[in-house]
Amino acid sequence: MNFKLRKIKAVILCAAVLTIAGTVTVFAGNASSGSVAANYILGDADGDGNVTINDVTCIQTSIAELPLSGGISQLSADVDGNGEIEISDATLIQQWLAEMTTPYSIGENPSEEPSQIPTDEEGWGTEIFCP
Repeated sequence: MNFKLRKIKAVILCAAVLTIAGTVTVFAGNASSGSVAANYILGDADGDGNVTINDVTCIQTSIAELPLSGGISQLSADVDGNGEIEISDATLIQQWLAEMTTPYSIGENPSEEPSQIPTDEEGWGTEIFCP
C-alpha cells in the first residue's frame, strides 16, 4: 500500500512540475494513406492528435495502474519501440517537450511502414517489425 501511495504522489508531482514548466503542442498532419504508420502520432499517448504534457501524465497514470478516463494508445505511447510502455517513454516525451534532442520522431507520423523479415523455406523470420 505504501509503495502504491508513493507511486501516486510521484505521478502527481511530475504532472504538477511539468504543468508549471509549460507545454508545447504539436498538431497532427493529414494522414490519409490508411496505413498503420499514418494512424498515429508518436508520443500522442492519449490519442487527441497533440503531443503535450497530458500524454506524459497518461503514461505515468498507466504505469501506476490507475484508471484512465480515455485509455492509452499503446502504439503512440511506446516511444522507444521496445514493445512496452515504461517511464523512459514518458521521459523521452518530456525531453522533446523541453526541446531537447531525442533519437525518435516524437510528434510525427512515423514514415516507415512496418515490414516483414525475409523468410526462408521453413518459414523462419515471418514476424512483423519496424526497422
